[in-house]
Amino acid sequence: MRDFVLFFEEKEGTSAMMRWADRLDGVDVLHHTNGRGWEPLEPFLLGYDLKQHEIERLLTLVFAKPRDEETLRQAYAEKRSDRELVPLGERRSVGFKMRWKPPRVLHVGANLIDLPVNRLFKSRRRQRYLEAMVRILQEHDVQPMLAVRQNVFAWALSKYHGDGQGGKGHLQFKLASGELDREDIPKVRVDLKRFGRLVEQCRRKHDAKRAFVQTLNVHGLSVKPLLYEDFLEDKAGFFEGFLTCLGHTVDRSALERAFEGDIDLKRVHKGPLSEYVENHAALEREFGSAFEPWSSAVLTP
Repeated sequence: MRDFVLFFEEKEGTSAMMRWADRLDGVDVLHHTNGRGWEPLEPFLLGYDLKQHEIERLLTLVFAKPRDEETLRQAYAEKRSDRELVPLGERRSVGFKMRWKPPRVLHVGANLIDLPVNRLFKSRRRQRYLEAMVRILQEHDVQPMLAVRQNVFAWALSKYHGDGQGGKGHLQFKLASGELDREDIPKVRVDLKRFGRLVEQCRRKHDAKRAFVQTLNVHGLSVKPLLYEDFLEDKAGFFEGFLTCLGHTVDRSALERAFEGDIDLKRVHKGPLSEYVENHAALEREFGSAFEPWSSAVLTP
C-alpha cells in the first residue's frame, strides 16, 4: 500500500475529497487533532518563514517507514506548538493535500522587501523545490495525485462567487457550520469582463497542470488525476480508483458503507444558475461551454 500527496488549487473540491478519504479503511489523511487543519504543511499554517529544509524534514518524517511519530510530533511543534497532528497507522496509506509551492527564501513580513527578493530567486526556488519533492516522493514510493476541475465555467464561477458577494471566501464552511443558510446567500450580478478574465486564468491553470504532469513524468513519477466531476457523479467509483491506485484490494460494499452519514461540508452551488446569479442567461450564453477535458486514468511516463 502506497502513501500519497494530493496537489491542488482553490475551489477544486479537495476539502470534501480528503474528509471522505479519511473515512476509508486503510487510509489516514494527515490533519490536526481538533478536526481542522486539513492542509497541515501549508505555509499559512506553519508560517511564511517556512524554510526548504523544514518542509523536506516534515515530508520525510510523514512518509518514513517505520514512522517516528514522536519525532514528527516534535518537528511539527517547532512550527505550530498550538496544534497536533492526528496519529498515523503503519499499515495504512497515509497522505494529505498541499499546494505545489516553493518556500520563500526570505520572509520579513513586509511585501516591499519580501516580494522582490523572492521573485529574484524564483527560478532557483522552483528548481530546488522540484528536485527535493521528486527525491522524497521516489525514495518513499509516494503516489502523486493532482486535483482537476474540468468544468472551467463552474470553477471560475465558484472562484468569482467566493463569499457570496463577489469577494474572496469559502461559503461551504459557513454552510456546514450553520453560520449561514443556503437561502441567505444573496444573488450576485456577474461582471462579464471580469468573469472572462477569470475563465482565461483557469484555462492557463489547466495548461500549467498538464505541464506539471509532464514534468513529473520526465522525472519518473506518474500522476493520478482526481477529477472533481467524477467525484460528484459517483463517489464510490471515484474512491475505488483512488484505492486501487494505492494498491488496496477494494471491498465495494465496505466502501459504500464509508459514505454513510455526512461530513462537515456542503456544496454551495447545487441548484440552477438562476438561483444565485442575476444575469445567468448572458453568463451561460457566453461562457457556459468552457470545459477542459482530462482522463481520470493514471498517466504513465
